[in-house]
Amino acid sequence: MNPLLSACRRFSLAAAPGALLLAVAAPAAHAAAFPQPPYKMKSGWMVCRSHQRLDIQTEGPDDRAIRLTWRGRHYLLLRKPTTTGAYHFDDRSAGLVMIQIPAKSMLFDNRHMIRLADDCNPVVGGRVVARK
Repeated sequence: MNPLLSACRRFSLAAAPGALLLAVAAPAAHAAAFPQPPYKMKSGWMVCRSHQRLDIQTEGPDDRAIRLTWRGRHYLLLRKPTTTGAYHFDDRSAGLVMIQIPAKSMLFDNRHMIRLADDCNPVVGGRVVARK
């Protein structure tokens, strides 16, 4: 089994209600499999093109897992390495895939092959911040 998946399956609840804390201790060789994209991952509340809202929070000390809140539910998505420079996270059990490129974030239903949310951008100070 993939050591990152094994480590991410062992998570515990933190003192803050609803927060998840991951016990991720990936080997140094595994770090090379996750090249750092040339841009910083965006997190926090986002508004999407069709007025859907979602929240992305980094879990743990790095960007190997995120907690996605969408339609009132929380999902733990694990990062997958890519060659495109995009952030790619998925939750196989829920069938969700989150892709983030510099211009936007997108949420997909991998089981039905449909885009659930598109053109999602962070909300900062009550305003949607379009990424360039």
